[in-house]
Amino acid sequence: MNHKESITDIKVLDATEGIVEAFVNTMGVIDADGDVIDPSAFDNSIENNLPLPVLQGHDQSKVIGKVIDAKPVRMLGDEYKLHATMQINMEKEIGRDAFSDIQGEYVQRWSVGFNLTPDNVEMERTVEGDTIRRIKELDLVEVSTVIRGASPDTLTIAAKSIEPVEQEETASDTEEPVFDTELARAQLSLTETRLRLKMPKRKKPKY
Repeated sequence: MNHKESITDIKVLDATEGIVEAFVNTMGVIDADGDVIDPSAFDNSIENNLPLPVLQGHDQSKVIGKVIDAKPVRMLGDEYKLHATMQINMEKEIGRDAFSDIQGEYVQRWSVGFNLTPDNVEMERTVEGDTIRRIKELDLVEVSTVIRGASPDTLTIAAKSIEPVEQEETASDTEEPVFDTELARAQLSLTETRLRLKMPKRKKPKY
């Protein structure tokens, strides 16, 4: 299994339900491994495989929650981030401990685990003469909290509140601005998820 790690903003939406949102991977730009993941690379996997497990350190014996929603969000220029909504399992001690670390910002880095086939990879040469690996599509398997990552600029969105996100400016003034409308749509989707989780389950009719 392949792993892509990044530091990301985290936002705790509901401490009771253990709802967290984060940018868990960066796409469209070269990461520390010399790879570029296409913004649409996760689409089929997300559509067909959710919910996906959330792990600690890619350890399959340490399941702390599940991914309930994910989508790419455009940032600056060619850069996209994978925005994930996760529900941490607050009924388990390991889940409560993991949530405490996330909420307290003791852990701020995230990583995705995925399977990759050779026919979904293309080797390209940059204008500087470097060789990069372009990943066209992948099979997303899990998301993990980690200590250090390879994918750039994937921070926890926020913690302890639902205040507006402060975007870190890393580009020059001549570059394309952040698409706030797409971030707003992501926030709206998370709010809808929160409300949906709080709705009482309908009882099945008895026949």
